[in-house]
Amino acid sequence: MNMIQAFNRTIDYIEEIISAETAGEINGKEIARRSGYSLAMFSRIFSILTGIPLSEYVRRRKMTLAAVELLSSKRKVIDLAIRYGYESADAFTVAFKAVHGVTPSEIRIGKQGKIYSKLKLHLSISGGNEMNGTIQRKAAFKIAGVGENEIASANCPGVWDKLFKLAGPETLEKLGSGQSFGMCHDIQTIDKINYFAGYDVKDEAAAKALGLTVVDIPENEYAVVELTGKIPDSIHAGWAFIMKEFFPEHGCRHSGAPDFEVYREGDMYSDDYRMELWVPIKKE
Repeated sequence: MNMIQAFNRTIDYIEEIISAETAGEINGKEIARRSGYSLAMFSRIFSILTGIPLSEYVRRRKMTLAAVELLSSKRKVIDLAIRYGYESADAFTVAFKAVHGVTPSEIRIGKQGKIYSKLKLHLSISGGNEMNGTIQRKAAFKIAGVGENEIASANCPGVWDKLFKLAGPETLEKLGSGQSFGMCHDIQTIDKINYFAGYDVKDEAAAKALGLTVVDIPENEYAVVELTGKIPDSIHAGWAFIMKEFFPEHGCRHSGAPDFEVYREGDMYSDDYRMELWVPIKKE
């Protein structure tokens, strides 16, 4: 089963859970059975493909279904709150208003809310796409740096700030070839990532003397995509290309090993900045 089918099967399961008479909890084992990924990894892929966290999608769908029920039935707000997993009518109302901009009682008297439809992923391969993606085997290497676990993607620049407080770029470049990497690894938490900022290292003793952590990266096969443009926009576009086009076309999937942002010299916020993404793969 390819990634597109697996994604849609998993969305079907999530819809079954949240639309049940009493909305249940999403089961990680069932997510893994349908998608082939852990719940945490599926959540990350979902966010890449759709632009919103899985938890936010679930919340929007619950509030959409609740709005339909408010208009089509006489169920009490507290009954809907319980059905959709809220402990009180007040908590439900706060969540409902955050999505719709109006309260449940206002929806019931005819004020307009918002509708968030169930997602369905379609395969769309664009011939001649400007991104250049190849499959490459990379030899084992080491990186030295610092990391933070279970952070939002938006907080990754703070990890680099933490690194540069220990040593400047000139010092870090002298540890090895000068190549810098942003590594995402061991995803365990929904909507959070583990991120490591570091440089290629040959002199491990010097790296440890600076207070850096040295990580061994084994030999692996990657989807390597060349990106052009300012970050983080180019990185987001590169991930979307890999998931929506490169993986389906090549029959690949993310292997679960660490993936890398591979930076080059230059102005990262210019339209012609160039870098790469390395995403570890295995065949479907």
